[in-house]
Amino acid sequence: MRRRRGSAAILAAGILAGLTACGSGSAAAFQPAGSLSPAPVQTPLPGQAAQHLGGFRFPGDVSIDFTTPAPDDPARRAVIDGYQNYVLALWAAVLSHGKVSAYQQQATGNALAFVRREVARYGAAGTSVKGTITYHDARVAGIYFGTGADVLACVDASAFHQVNAQTGATVGPALPVRLTRYLENVAEGRRSDGTWFVSRLAVYPASSTQGAMCR
Repeated sequence: MRRRRGSAAILAAGILAGLTACGSGSAAAFQPAGSLSPAPVQTPLPGQAAQHLGGFRFPGDVSIDFTTPAPDDPARRAVIDGYQNYVLALWAAVLSHGKVSAYQQQATGNALAFVRREVARYGAAGTSVKGTITYHDARVAGIYFGTGADVLACVDASAFHQVNAQTGATVGPALPVRLTRYLENVAEGRRSDGTWFVSRLAVYPASSTQGAMCR
């Protein structure tokens, strides 16, 4: 289910270094609601999502799909919402070449550094992305004292491609080849308003021992 209506082996050390403490404050998180079919649909994100994304419209040839049903438990559902919001903000930032800045409220620490790195990589090279990236088998590994949480999710980027922004021609995979399929582990922090943001990011290729569950 894509939520528009309702990231042996760690990703490069420079991305995963410099972990910082969870951020704080009451900056509002954008909250996609409802569901769309997996087929690419050129539709604006509605409601709060569209507002916090500045009316950003995902291109019709891009699908950010979440296929894991939302948890029944409200506390765990809020954590998953925080993770999905981070993912949507990441790719909205890449596709808009940094003009959509929702990621600044959705990420801190090395997760924020990762988003900025991807934005710079695609913006400077005159490239973009197209295709489908799927986030599946997502689960909340734990919630700690009500203010911290750990999330695991498998990511399939095999149908997600880097393209020439002018011609649309495929240049290569959207992410490094070793990350065609991978396990993403994020730590989240909870704001005073009850919303969640990503504070730390680690990525394990499916070929590694840590990421084997995502093969």
